[in-house]
Amino acid sequence: MIRELVFFGGATYLVIALVQWLQNQTVRGEAVVLAAALVALSLVHLASNEERLKRLETAGLWLAVALFVGYALLKAGGFA
Repeated sequence: MIRELVFFGGATYLVIALVQWLQNQTVRGEAVVLAAALVALSLVHLASNEERLKRLETAGLWLAVALFVGYALLKAGGFA
């Protein structure tokens, strides 16, 4: 059930990104990147191999942690 909810959530945010693109042409680049990332992340959960799914989820978690740390360092250094 979690996989279906993640897929549905990704589809919902994909629709939101596309609506923002249609309403405001200046965010076209961000909307396309966001839509592609959401499609990729939503499709990861359809993997049938549990071990591969676990590795991908762990990699995603550490990527999120690294991005937060990087942002904190930029903010502390006065660059963000």
